[in-house]
Amino acid sequence: MTRMFSDMSTWHAMAALCGCALIALLLSGCGEEPVVVTSETPDVSIAPPYNRQQIANFRGIAEPRSDAWEELVRDLPRLQADGINTAMISPPVLISQRAGGKPRVGLEGSAGSAPGNIEDLHRAGIAVFLAPTTTMAGFPPQVEPTDATMSHLNEDTIRWATTAEQTQSELFSPLSQFNLALGTETAGRWSSQILPQIREIYHGDVVAMVVPDMAGYHATGTAHDFELLNYTGYDYLLVDLFPAEDPFSQDRFDFQVSDVILRAIAIAQRDGLKGVMIQCGAWREAAGADTVVGPQLGEEGQARVTGRVLELTSPQKYPQVKGVFFHGWTLPGRGARDFAVEQTLRNAFGEMSKTAP
Repeated sequence: MTRMFSDMSTWHAMAALCGCALIALLLSGCGEEPVVVTSETPDVSIAPPYNRQQIANFRGIAEPRSDAWEELVRDLPRLQADGINTAMISPPVLISQRAGGKPRVGLEGSAGSAPGNIEDLHRAGIAVFLAPTTTMAGFPPQVEPTDATMSHLNEDTIRWATTAEQTQSELFSPLSQFNLALGTETAGRWSSQILPQIREIYHGDVVAMVVPDMAGYHATGTAHDFELLNYTGYDYLLVDLFPAEDPFSQDRFDFQVSDVILRAIAIAQRDGLKGVMIQCGAWREAAGADTVVGPQLGEEGQARVTGRVLELTSPQKYPQVKGVFFHGWTLPGRGARDFAVEQTLRNAFGEMSKTAP
């Protein structure tokens, strides 16, 4: 009993001392605004989180192979000197389903490296366009749209939409060339189902990426394949403009480019989009594991054709064009780095940057 009263006395004494200290602290601050420190008070030593940029015109380079993303990061000063303000990176999806059911090692590896590379690009002021793809070395873009395949595609797409939001990527596409990958009818159904789910997760601009014609051939005067889809709910429509016919005719290709861009603008207006974008490129030579689709133009021919596409679709000519992406930085047989087409891009992007940030 004596021990208990002794402990109680000690506790009361400590409480009294604490009370006196609190009173003294309050009195010492009389006449001044009290300083309240809470858990919400920001730590100025920590940099604020990245906020996605507002870009009026995207001048971009695409790096479709995940094992080459680090090349973009190492070349950041060069990208900036070339007038590039956006990098498109395309993680592969549906890997195991197309590789005999093997573990999805490629996808897991890409997912682990993407946030770090995106952060490096953002730190240098380069916007990011995250665009999953079914195209990878040794595989055609087309997939068989079975129930199992579509279920896995949904999982992969939602996963990358989550990554795009967490990293504050400026642009996101559910699937690159999705009409070619799935076929027009399936692509339309899938797009209408997946887009509302993406909108719940990702709050940047969503881009519908298509090829004009799945067979690579278009009869003059008829509707292109991409015109059969509804893009309501997207922010931008991106169409690929690659020379496909061999032998190559510049006049015929010029007509095709002009026809597609005018039709794309009309579709964007029809469905209430902010505008259109293009992805262009051309083969110099056969290389790597890819199958060459289209003419092999050599280094000077690649640069000349790319320059012509950029001229025919320039934002100065068509204000509705909000973005231009060249397909490939290090891509074997068609990448821009160290080839004549890099100077073509630098010249064109330099002109674009004079009129848009």
